[in-house]
Amino acid sequence: MSDGAAQRVGIVGRGYSLPATIRTNDDPIFDWLKKNDPGYQQLFYGYGTRHVLKPGESIVTTMQSAARSALDMAKLDVADVDLLLGFVSVSDYEMPNGLSQLHQMMGLSSRCWIIPLNVEYSNFNAGLVLADAMIRAGQVRNALVVCGGNWSRYVNYHLGPSVSAADGAGAAVVARTADASTFRVVDFETITETMVPGTNGGASSPAYGNMYVGTDAVPVPPPIPFPEQDSGDALPDQQVYTQPYFHITAQGMAEFGGFGVTAPIEVVQKLLTRNALPASKVTLTAHQTSRKLLDAWAAAIQPKLFFDTLSTFANMTLASIPVNFAFGYEQFKTDHVVLLGIGPELHTNAVLLRRGG
Repeated sequence: MSDGAAQRVGIVGRGYSLPATIRTNDDPIFDWLKKNDPGYQQLFYGYGTRHVLKPGESIVTTMQSAARSALDMAKLDVADVDLLLGFVSVSDYEMPNGLSQLHQMMGLSSRCWIIPLNVEYSNFNAGLVLADAMIRAGQVRNALVVCGGNWSRYVNYHLGPSVSAADGAGAAVVARTADASTFRVVDFETITETMVPGTNGGASSPAYGNMYVGTDAVPVPPPIPFPEQDSGDALPDQQVYTQPYFHITAQGMAEFGGFGVTAPIEVVQKLLTRNALPASKVTLTAHQTSRKLLDAWAAAIQPKLFFDTLSTFANMTLASIPVNFAFGYEQFKTDHVVLLGIGPELHTNAVLLRRGG
């Protein structure tokens, strides 16, 4: 093995897993939305089927299957994994993230560091970049990156984004390799705008809180006070809460059609220009929310291949990129691949992969 080959860090294994249950556009769960808010289709469209978890199923089990496939391809055992990166969204607990449950279920070693990456929806991109850097630095040998999304359970089916929601998991193993046919991380570019420029010269406003997963507080009447509490002081309000679900405000919808359309195009073009790469020599796969965004990106960037599974897998949130990378791999005929992410705070990130060198 040459010194150059010994120093190469590549994606040596990949895998994906989807729940068996398929939800179509005719599912009764969408009836209320179709009847009361048909305008949702102006932004959220392009879906035919989506894979969803059924009651009693866990996204972590789906992630385990994807991770096992990636390790098998890499010819590695669980004992070989030094670093577990990724995220479960939405996790059963606010903390710890369900990635720790994955560690337990797979039987990963006690020396394997778990690092949840809450950077939706570019979690997989971040995992690849960090794994590559830590292996190059000699801090770890083999890294497992796993992302799983179960958002079909965490959307409001009276709101437009719910029609896109699907579940799935994708995984990759990053390690040193002499195999030049594997993809490696070359470069990345990010645009972050936590302040959104105002329209017509107006003041900027925070993006934080315009798209988020959270609960709604539901006020309840206070209980009858005990005698010792009857001092004339008002009792604090008591509340109960809904389960967490995805919220998007009117400003968030504007950002969806503004930043969501233009910034991903800009970030990919910056990345390709810096690396002197024409888009015609690149395969692009991306976070997939809506055909509106995917079509806009494809038309402006014009890659050799824009690989997406929106019509069949819908929006797997943070799992869209790793699932498509594993599922569509054999169709990637170019030596360069761009993974394009976007997130609600707002950010967009593109990672450039290369094989053959």
